[in-house]
Amino acid sequence: MFHASLIELWPNLSAFADDIGVRYVTAKAMRRRGSVPGRYWNRMVASAKSRGISGVSLETLATIAEEAAQ
Repeated sequence: MFHASLIELWPNLSAFADDIGVRYVTAKAMRRRGSVPGRYWNRMVASAKSRGISGVSLETLATIAEEAAQ
């Protein structure tokens, strides 16, 4: 699993970018790399919660990052 699979839970990439406070091209790069930098995780978790998107937590994000680093 990669962070990109979590990004895909948003209605679209523009909504994800707006929610975490980045430009569309930045969100697109995150999706392409399959990685969201840690400084955006709190915003990502909060916006997922407000949108009713399940499965997005700090623990999940950290686990994915740890697995990718191995």
